[in-house]
Parts: sequence; C-alpha cells; structure tokens
Amino acid sequence: MISTQRIASIADIVWTSDSGIGRTINRTDNRLMLEELWHLLGVRAANRAACLLGYRREMAALQARHRRCRDAWRPHLQATKDALLLAAQATGDHGGAALIVGGGSAHDLPIVELLEHFEQIVLLDITFTYQSRRLAKHWPNRIFCHLHDVTGIVDWLAQHRQIPPPALVLNPTLPELPVKQRWVASVNCLTQLPLLPLDWLTHSAAEPKQLEAFGRTLILAHLKWLENWQTPVCLVTELDDQRHDRNGQLDQTDYRPILADYVQQANQLASWNWTVNPPGELPHGAWESRTVAAYLK
Repeated sequence: MISTQRIASIADIVWTSDSGIGRTINRTDNRLMLEELWHLLGVRAANRAACLLGYRREMAALQARHRRCRDAWRPHLQATKDALLLAAQATGDHGGAALIVGGGSAHDLPIVELLEHFEQIVLLDITFTYQSRRLAKHWPNRIFCHLHDVTGIVDWLAQHRQIPPPALVLNPTLPELPVKQRWVASVNCLTQLPLLPLDWLTHSAAEPKQLEAFGRTLILAHLKWLENWQTPVCLVTELDDQRHDRNGQLDQTDYRPILADYVQQANQLASWNWTVNPPGELPHGAWESRTVAAYLK
C-alpha cells in the first residue's frame, strides 16, 4: 500500500508538471490534496498549452471545491439551471442544437430538461471532467464534449509569455462543431477567462495597467465572440465579486462598467447572490460572495 506521504509527493510532481513553471504546491491538508489529485486524474485538457497554463489543475480544484462547498453553492447552481431553462423556453421552438460554453464540469447545467428542448447539446470548454464526458457516453449522438479555447490565445501564451497582439485577442475563432446550433449559452465563465492568462503573465515585463487592459479586452472579446454565432444568446455571469473579513467587506471587483453596453441591449432574466467561498473556506475568517445575473440577447 502506498503511504499518504508517498501519494502527497506524487501529487506535488503532478501539480508541478501540470503548471509547467517548476513550482511545488505546499499543501497542509493531505485530504484536500488527495481529493484534488483524484479529480485531476479524470480531467482532460484541449492540449499541452492548456495544461501548461494550469487549466487542467484549476478544473480539478473546482471539482474539489464543489464537493466541499456544495451546500453554499446549491442555490447558485439551481438559479443558473432555472435561468438557462427560462432562456431555452424563450426560443419557442423545439429541436435543433444548443451550444453551451463553460460546460466542462456541468454542475450548473439542467441537461435532462434541456434535452427536452433541443435534439442535441454541444458542451464546449478547454477542459472536461470525467463526469461531463460520461454525459456524452450516456447520451451518444445527443451530447458532445468539444475541447476548445474560446479566448484563442492559450497556445500563443504558452510559447511567448507576453501579452498577445490585439488582432489575436480581439478575434477568437469560432470552432467547427459536429452539429449546427440554434441557441448559445455562456455559463459562469465570462469573468473567469482572464484569470489564468493574467496569472501566467504575472512575472512578465507587462505593466499592471497593461495587464488590466488585457483582462478587460478578453471579456469584451468573448461578448463579441458570442454575437458572432448569430443566434439567441444566454449569458450567465457575475456582476461583482466581494471579499469579506470577520468584520465586513474587504474589497470589491465590479464588472458592471465592462458589461454596461451589453446589458443595455439584453433582457435580464434573473439575478442572485452566490456565496462562492463560505466561511471556513478562506484563511483568517474571510469569505467571498458574488452577484450573478442571467441575460438573454
């Protein structure tokens, strides 16, 4: 039998090779580390560049957090499912195909109910969990898992480690899908798109203002990418991110200014709060909440 310490050493190697930057992840909780390692083994990434920038590792961490925080996340996941169904019903028609961006974990997707509206569903993400891939096996020729980098910059970043040229950032390509979609949803991923690219560029020569502008451009480019499908689009995204300590709010990131033009042209379907990191999840008694909204355009 392999000891816990031995598995912990293996986990350090996996995380180091997956991040590609030669660092060792120090974990004080072996159970947490082993759980994330277990999920990591079931995650598939689009390519080596996606692993290098940490997408595979991040998906494994998300799976572990979902298990730990399932009670706090349950209202958010249900609200997301309800909003997606409302947006699907608004199309009126049945049949055809749906494209769901950010479907790598599928925790927040009402798959069975959506299959009553659409003949086929394409889940699109840069990584997929074992659970999501199993959906495609359970519903062959009805559910497809399509690996794709919606930002279009991950390969470039893996080779250059500097802010990509604007022409590349502003024009991510539409993938060739196995079916033709008539409805598109971007689910809980818009404001997450800049995170790993920005983390990758932390030690680059770019100035903080340049990195901030780059992150903003990635968000705006995704909104344009969604419109390029020329179908009804449901967008589920956070509007702000609030971090609290024991005594109150520490800081806030507000995405409303970036989204202002988009939401003025879209119909808001719902809005809710999500305790993404409940008390006990972060050190020093901190906790984190988000305001989330769903739009149909």
